[in-house]
Amino acid sequence: MKTLLSFVLVCFSMLSVFAQTNYYVSPTGSNINIGSLTSPFKTIQHAWNQLAAGDTLNIMAGTYNEKLNLNKSGTGGARITLRNYTSDVPLLSGTGISTQDAMIQINDRSNINVMGLEIANNIQLDAQGIAAMGNPRNITIANCIIHDIHFSSNPNATVNANTNAQGIIVYGNYTSAVASNILITGNELYNCRLGYSEGIAINGNIDGFEVTGNYVHDITNIGIDAIGHEGTCAVAAYDQARNGLISNNKIHNCISPYATSGGIYVDGAKHVIIERNTTYHNGYGIEVGCENVGKSADSIVVRSNFIYDNEIAGIAIGGYDYPSGSGKVTNVLVESNTLFKNDYTNSGAGELLVSYVEAAKVYNNIMYAGPQNIMFYIEANIMQIDLDNNLYFASPGLNNMEFYFNGNSMEGLAQYQTTMNQDPHSIYAIPAFVSTTLPNPNLHLSSGSVCINYGTSHSNAAQQSDIDGEPRLNGVIDMGADEYYGTTSVEDIQAIFVKLYPNPTGGVLHIEAEDMENVTLYNMSGQLLLQQQTNVLDMKALVDGVYFLHIKTKQGSAAKRIVKTAFDGQ
Repeated sequence: MKTLLSFVLVCFSMLSVFAQTNYYVSPTGSNINIGSLTSPFKTIQHAWNQLAAGDTLNIMAGTYNEKLNLNKSGTGGARITLRNYTSDVPLLSGTGISTQDAMIQINDRSNINVMGLEIANNIQLDAQGIAAMGNPRNITIANCIIHDIHFSSNPNATVNANTNAQGIIVYGNYTSAVASNILITGNELYNCRLGYSEGIAINGNIDGFEVTGNYVHDITNIGIDAIGHEGTCAVAAYDQARNGLISNNKIHNCISPYATSGGIYVDGAKHVIIERNTTYHNGYGIEVGCENVGKSADSIVVRSNFIYDNEIAGIAIGGYDYPSGSGKVTNVLVESNTLFKNDYTNSGAGELLVSYVEAAKVYNNIMYAGPQNIMFYIEANIMQIDLDNNLYFASPGLNNMEFYFNGNSMEGLAQYQTTMNQDPHSIYAIPAFVSTTLPNPNLHLSSGSVCINYGTSHSNAAQQSDIDGEPRLNGVIDMGADEYYGTTSVEDIQAIFVKLYPNPTGGVLHIEAEDMENVTLYNMSGQLLLQQQTNVLDMKALVDGVYFLHIKTKQGSAAKRIVKTAFDGQ
């Protein structure tokens, strides 16, 4: 009887272990433990191998000298989650390990969340921080810190097309299945020597992605890249990242010593929206191009971005050597951006550089020239480009602005308008920003700005948000990236105490704010979803993705980014 009872107790214990949804890892644990909070595993890979769909692996503080192969998938309603434990920031270090390229490798797996880890010290040719390849679907990479991913241990190593490293890379390799629903959000990436590669990249047969709310800085090439036509997918018709959103990212000091690197770059992708980003002190602030001959980047929207103090131009669009040396760009809309003192190397590109494009529209932007007073450089033989309703400003005065268009050099707005029959409704005026002091200007509009209620949208403004995530319509649309709401400056807004938890959330968000009056929730398109006065927000009915929460208090207001996932972070 005693033997039978012992057997039953052992079986019950085993069932309890198998039924749990939360497992734990600690550097002080042991892989013979059961993986509970009080009896954690020791290594992440061993713990991962025990998981089933719906399980969460919580990583406690400490250093883990491992590279991981996430070789299991969750299901549509039960993702597998690898994340930090509570507020811990565990370090996954690749020091001395060269058994695989990526610190975290995801091959042909789906329904996985990776959250809250510090990932560093992967130094080898083709080093990667996180790599998802093959047919990754329903993958979220959120709130990770990635640094010191280098293609070589030698800072002065020779760089060529075969020397590469990447912070976060997603490849869609297959023709029979498309990679989809990729969310890369809230991560910080810095101090990486990347060779010819990128900080964050979406490449190949990928249909549906969001790169939002990331902070990318101090790397040696492109910050964020959406890529097509590189042979990642063997069938050319599918080899193109598409239907993507690059939004609310901050990118700076992405400078390459051997090429002009964009803070944000679309290279041959299609149907991509680039909005509400702040990009400064890069090669280009934002570039839309296509490097491969005979191919194109198509249907790209660049709107509501702050772009300033970049090396060559604020925005560059077009095939740089079409038709013999590059592809082309078609159907691009550049709308409601604020460009300020770009081209700090005095290259002559000004705020906007345009090479070969077809069907381009440039509307409702603010262009504030740097010391050369060059507004833009638009090359000859451009097909179907239309500019209007822009504000131009150069500090020496109206008639000292330089415009280069289709082989013509013109001084002053009036001469350019008459000669080229462009920008008929555009104006010269001081935009009246809150601050114009570099290196940290505040490009929000001050109360007396002529830009307020003076803009004209050529797309659906009612479905858009401004640089702060506020609805794009406050009366009439304003010029540039900021919609003026009469609030205090961004610095003052950030001083208002607001605490949100858990974030990411599975659906129930708690809000702590002193003297809170109300909160409103918007989706990425600026559509109002919820408005209430209570401090518990129920988002369970909403689809997974990124949202913006506006908190109004007696002291002012704040805008915060919320990530809704199937995983409940509580």
